[in-house]
Amino acid sequence: MRVAMLLMYPGLPWQEDWCKAAATVADVVVIAPVARLSLPPLPGLPFAGRDPQDPHRYEVVKLHWRPSRLLGQVAHRVTARRIREVLGREAAECGPLDLLHAHTYYAADHLPWLGRASGLPYVVTEHDPAWYGHPSRPVPGRPALRRTARLYEGSAAVIAVSDSLRDALRALGMPGRVRVVPNPVDTGALPPLPARSRIGQDPVRIVSAGRLAPQKGYDVLLDAFATARAKDSRLRLRIIGEGRLRPELQERIRRLGLVGTVDLLGHLDRAAMLHEMAHADLFATASNAESFCVVALEAQCCGLPLVATRTGALPELAADGGGVTVAPEHPEALAQALLHVADTLGSYDRAALSERGRRGYGLESVGQRLAEVYRTVGADQFLP
Repeated sequence: MRVAMLLMYPGLPWQEDWCKAAATVADVVVIAPVARLSLPPLPGLPFAGRDPQDPHRYEVVKLHWRPSRLLGQVAHRVTARRIREVLGREAAECGPLDLLHAHTYYAADHLPWLGRASGLPYVVTEHDPAWYGHPSRPVPGRPALRRTARLYEGSAAVIAVSDSLRDALRALGMPGRVRVVPNPVDTGALPPLPARSRIGQDPVRIVSAGRLAPQKGYDVLLDAFATARAKDSRLRLRIIGEGRLRPELQERIRRLGLVGTVDLLGHLDRAAMLHEMAHADLFATASNAESFCVVALEAQCCGLPLVATRTGALPELAADGGGVTVAPEHPEALAQALLHVADTLGSYDRAALSERGRRGYGLESVGQRLAEVYRTVGADQFLP
């Protein structure tokens, strides 16, 4: 089976992991809409580039005409036509494609027209946490809802990345056959578990990761950490990520008297982030709205118990001994959860937690779940 994967955020590790998972059950052609080409241009298609190391990976220059809704629609149509031309070149050189698979947001702009123009069925994966309707990430307006509804109605299948996201889509009355396939993790990128032995008064190293944005709840996490540290001076917090809230969070750290016990590490690449996780004791997040929370999965794969809010896939990851969850925006409950997990670290089997994450969310496991979805679109004869 040959699948054309239209990326949403090309280059991000979690997005690349979707391509790798699909590649375990299908031949994948990757299409990445970009602002400017970084790959050598295709002969005759100056708006597209192809990777010389991977001839089935393309970039397509997307247009951004946003002075009016009409010009925006024209830009989307031009971009979709460019993608179709690249798909046509790929089919002519390497054989026909069987399925389109895209990840929103770009899917809503390009996929329905591409499906009609190419005659191919399409699958869309939904990642947007806005469907929960939290004030920090409100539900899209009516035009976006109508556009997404049309996208879902025309799809062969809709994939939600967590049970809670599927339930949110159903609660909003969104059409389509929604199935759950979680975000995958490339276990080959994970570091080995370090040999660890704890002494009772050793620092308890808490790690958190994500954009410094309102929906991530770092104000709540800092308040909870301050309350917990007042009762357990072993606690330390390291926050990985960058964003516009950095000055506010730095001021909050100062005001709460946490200078020297909370570190804002800024952006780290994946390898450095995973190294931090592998040498921490637990992972914490106070996010208000997540579609999944890939960093929590990566933390579990590094053997960390979770202290998290009940959103996205966090309840699923923390279930059955994986950690503790609390309601969002409850710093007192989060503080108690931090204290509880810090006091009971010895009861968590890091190797078992790591194996659980790697086995349940590795590329092959998620690839098999993707294959089940692909079979529903009538492509089972192409699958291994």
